[in-house]
Amino acid sequence: MGSAPSIIVRPQSGMLVVLGTSALGGAAYRYGTTSDSDDTSLNPHSFTPYTLVSKQPISSTSTIFTLRNRSGSPDPESLKDVWKRSVWSVQVKQPQLQIARAYTPLPPHAGRSEGEHDETQELRLLIRKEEGGEVSTYVHKLPEQSTVELRGPNVEHELPHDTKEVLFLAGGTGIAPAMQVAHALRSKPGARLHILWANRNREDCVGGQSDGLQAAPPGRVSGWRSMFGLEEPVLTQESATPPAKQGVIVKELEAMKDSSKSHGSGLGVEYFVDDERNFIKPVNVARHLKLSDQNDGAPSKEGKVILVSGPDGFIEHWAGKKLWIGGREVQGPLGGVLSQMDLRGWQVYKL
Repeated sequence: MGSAPSIIVRPQSGMLVVLGTSALGGAAYRYGTTSDSDDTSLNPHSFTPYTLVSKQPISSTSTIFTLRNRSGSPDPESLKDVWKRSVWSVQVKQPQLQIARAYTPLPPHAGRSEGEHDETQELRLLIRKEEGGEVSTYVHKLPEQSTVELRGPNVEHELPHDTKEVLFLAGGTGIAPAMQVAHALRSKPGARLHILWANRNREDCVGGQSDGLQAAPPGRVSGWRSMFGLEEPVLTQESATPPAKQGVIVKELEAMKDSSKSHGSGLGVEYFVDDERNFIKPVNVARHLKLSDQNDGAPSKEGKVILVSGPDGFIEHWAGKKLWIGGREVQGPLGGVLSQMDLRGWQVYKL
């Protein structure tokens, strides 16, 4: 019996790949074989059928797709492990064209226990419908109860065990890997994550209000404890404004803040919207780095990471291009805005 047809995996804008060890190459990625397997649980060797149980619109272009293992097979131990310490993706197959793209699953709801998540065998994918995007267009057209084939998990970045602090620059659906990091760090007491999230339109982050970074009034300690909700925040003009109705992702981020606080870790989010002429600027990053050093007393040499995820142009602007060497995608030299900043003590990774 001959081998099954090869699957071409096309890179989406902001797609995550295995850093430095990817066997993928060029503008389209081809695998030697994709033969079917009797393994009914998610695995990186063959595509596993999942059922599309719900579609939850987030904006006019983005939707959360909830998928459940069709056979009800338990998640493999490898999947349970990657949730704890990794940024990871799954490949979604477009069967007619025999192509696939990688998407980053959203973490379980912050109010749901790990056991509850495992019982349902669900994965949630935030997918933007891209103009001319074969896989995203295909998935957006599927009705509920359709079959969707997935392969993975593919680990894109493993957080070092000594990670104490992460600054995450996210563009658009790049918020999904940022939320994976928040999920992984919540069980590490004292760990801190701050997300700078940029969107084209407000509809993608309705109701999102940035956590203030202004200095505390006299007699009050400024810094991380206030920013991450470990003490009452210092209200900025924005945070003092009555909140608007919150969108789905914003609600989940707020729930993750509460969960992080209860676990002794910290999470802060700042929102930036292109249509409102509100962009992430170098000063936003510099202010965060300065506050981090003030909190630590001196620049730390360990445990500090800057992650950048989003469309290719977003990553290139902030950290420079990733490169293809020997058929593998590698980090390449640090470029862009971050290369011109004082990043002593910080490691930078492009996702």
